[in-house]
Amino acid sequence: MSIGKFVMTKGQAWSGLTLKNHIGAIFGSKPQLVSPLTTVLLQNSGMKNLDTTLSLFPEKVLPTSDDFVWKVVGSDERNIPLVEARYEGVVVDDATVGVGAGRSTFELVFAEKWFTKMHLIAGHRPDVYQMRIIEDPYEEGQNYVYTCEVWGGQESLAGIPGDELLAGMRFSIEGAPVEDELSIQGAGIQFTSPYLMRNSVTSIRMEHKVSGKMIDCKVEPVYFAGIETRDPNTGKVHKSVTWMQEVYWQFEKQLSRIKSRTVMFGKTNRDENGRFLNKGNANIEIKAGSGIREQMEVSNTVTYNRFSVRILEDLLSELCEGKLDWSERKFMLRTGERGAAQFHRAVTALASGWQSIGFDNTNQNAIKQVTSKFHSNAFVAGFQFTEWKAPNNIHVMLEVDPMYDDKVRNKILHPDGGVAESYRYDILYIGSMEEPNIQKVKVQGSDELRGYVAGIRNPFTGRKGGEMQLMEDSATMTALVEGVGAMVKDPGRTATLKPSIID
Repeated sequence: MSIGKFVMTKGQAWSGLTLKNHIGAIFGSKPQLVSPLTTVLLQNSGMKNLDTTLSLFPEKVLPTSDDFVWKVVGSDERNIPLVEARYEGVVVDDATVGVGAGRSTFELVFAEKWFTKMHLIAGHRPDVYQMRIIEDPYEEGQNYVYTCEVWGGQESLAGIPGDELLAGMRFSIEGAPVEDELSIQGAGIQFTSPYLMRNSVTSIRMEHKVSGKMIDCKVEPVYFAGIETRDPNTGKVHKSVTWMQEVYWQFEKQLSRIKSRTVMFGKTNRDENGRFLNKGNANIEIKAGSGIREQMEVSNTVTYNRFSVRILEDLLSELCEGKLDWSERKFMLRTGERGAAQFHRAVTALASGWQSIGFDNTNQNAIKQVTSKFHSNAFVAGFQFTEWKAPNNIHVMLEVDPMYDDKVRNKILHPDGGVAESYRYDILYIGSMEEPNIQKVKVQGSDELRGYVAGIRNPFTGRKGGEMQLMEDSATMTALVEGVGAMVKDPGRTATLKPSIID
């Protein structure tokens, strides 16, 4: 990584076994630094990510590591696409006129047996054209044929134009009218069975080998600058004095990063028949489940060339209308730093003129007076929109995830600067503590197992000589996470808004 003309040496990157000469090559055998502070350019900022957010919610615990399934209840309210319409033995097209004129019958063909005799159904203009099913449907191959008549008053005798009965147009139930006395039959009702979702947990293992000689290897005190290197409990900055401390630090940091990526970006290697297509070194199949993003793919994905609040509102409305109660319309909008700035600019443009910005010393205004050596009457200006309250009680809260800005994983650049992924918005309906819509999943009794095998010297305990586990003067540390997974109960309550350049 090139970081400017003032840097005398570049950082080095490597993997695998680290020997003492590596340390010498990196830090110098006898480093003579003006300051013991070494700034490391971290690839990840350590800001709050989705994994830490989901950790606030109850984790789903499975009894075994087998596949887990859950049910999503479908709606009993649907519209069905038309296969074709027929009138007087001819398929209706947009040039056909007067379909069903004078109460003559016509046929509507659907791929599903959703409607019943006595139903009143309507197409794209339900306030203008309605039709009544007068016979039970009969099967024709894979389709169902309904005999219908036009419904309505005097105006309906002219029939329906053909462009209202074209293939692909969707029809829904409008009513079920019958005579007010001596009626002998009513319309049927519809059922929708819950559909099953399936996923698997993914096991993760990492290991690292160190030389026994590293037990005594010390380096110049290394401080790691940045949020990622601060203890979340104490706020203290991490400091490595020995190489083994650094090994521990890097091992745990990178394991945490892989777990987070597995939860969010994991892709299943399962085929349509349920078989896992990859095998490990033991010639046993590797089971990998879908992460949150892959589970979201079945729902609402919209691309944009130019972002606007209106595009966001339209997508949020699709998630809410007829599905979520007014009190449940709170969403998390996860994006990168570029997306957060873009969101701010869009909201600023929309809200411009709503309220004047005053020059006073209150915390409520974007401009306020400060103390400065530059001027006796100095001011600071600035603000950022981080939430949006859309019509119909839709509430969006912005959250920046450093994974969206990761320049290592995300390689497509955006013409406005940064990586394209940073401009992506994942709209997540998290749910409540009682009923989370998105949860981390683990196997009951499973732990993050850690262990090591050591030779004549144990760099982890300081032991020299004595009982050995292997002949080589080295030690290998390993960690096994027995099951990492995620469950998006209802993907229909999530959505993605992403720049078209990603596609």
